[in-house]
Amino acid sequence: MSKPITADQQVERRIARSEVISKVAGGVVHNFNNILSVLLGRVELMLGQVDGGRLDPTQLRKGLVSIQKGALDAAELLKRLRDLARPPQDVPFSTFDLNAAVADAIEFIQPHLMTVAQGRGIAVRLTPRLAPPPVLVSGQTSALREVLINLILNAIEAMSAGGELGIETLRDGRWVILRVSDTGAGMSEEIRAQVFMPFFTTKSAGATGLGLSSAKDLIVGHGGTISVTSEPGRGSTFTVTLPSAEARPGPADAVQEPTLPSGLRVLVVEDQRDFGDILREFLGSKGCSVAIVATGRAALEALERQRYDLVLTDLLLPEVSGWEIARVAKRRSPFCRVILMSGKIVPEELWIEARVDACFMKPIDLNKLLGVIAEVLNEAPRRDA
Repeated sequence: MSKPITADQQVERRIARSEVISKVAGGVVHNFNNILSVLLGRVELMLGQVDGGRLDPTQLRKGLVSIQKGALDAAELLKRLRDLARPPQDVPFSTFDLNAAVADAIEFIQPHLMTVAQGRGIAVRLTPRLAPPPVLVSGQTSALREVLINLILNAIEAMSAGGELGIETLRDGRWVILRVSDTGAGMSEEIRAQVFMPFFTTKSAGATGLGLSSAKDLIVGHGGTISVTSEPGRGSTFTVTLPSAEARPGPADAVQEPTLPSGLRVLVVEDQRDFGDILREFLGSKGCSVAIVATGRAALEALERQRYDLVLTDLLLPEVSGWEIARVAKRRSPFCRVILMSGKIVPEELWIEARVDACFMKPIDLNKLLGVIAEVLNEAPRRDA
């Protein structure tokens, strides 16, 4: 469990997080444009092959796999940005591989690193030295990724003439150690003694001086420590120490596709017609009887006319929200399951309070959605109080 934080610390973290997001936003746009270029290019190639009568099953599969990968990459990019913006206190603790978090942070920061290097005409070499995986720790993945991104950004800014940026993970008994080092300007003893103090900064106007203060709070909340060694002209090394989480591997279960009851009556409420058609086709192929509407008002009318076993509804809809649709569906049929779909994070306490059975983040992975549907059908429905 993380330690309680004060209201002042929450405000400081929000400001620090906003500063990090503003720095990496340009890189996110760069990555997104690259992904869109691949998607559009692949679609244009496939359309040309169709028009010329040259598209065979092998080419079709290759094109579709490429499009699928691009879409998943775009979804992961948005997820990382969303996780960075998400308040850490909203994220549960879990056991994860610190090396994987480092790899994610490096991939996330690469476009920003390229932009800075090209803009200044310098070379910054990023060298990871990671212990053999997995390096398991227990905590909030997004919070530790936020700390790591902050340390990397600071290291880049410290090397105005370029240099070496090192990221290292290692094990030390019951502890896991993460080091971020640079060959930049370094710090005097006076500055080093103040770097973790709120609002202290040596940067230009616009910097908040909250990044390292927030990082220290997050690390301490994970039962760890953070420290820095530095000398003027010889760079700096930040060292994060965290409790190790031992691996407890269980037997691997064979993965089987969930099955749904034949003739399951499903109401899909989705204002994006193309995505609604995809859901209808997918659920229909699983033996469901699917009705689809595009507005909240039409959903209420459909619920008035007929009982449904499952309502799959977008949260933000014209006229009537997904919350109201969920309430009406439960009132009409207490055994109806309701799954909300949303492009933003919905706190669990909100959808549980509304008697929603599950909430699914967009973009939707159809196979994962199938698993969620099967899961909620096997559980007792949430009923109105």
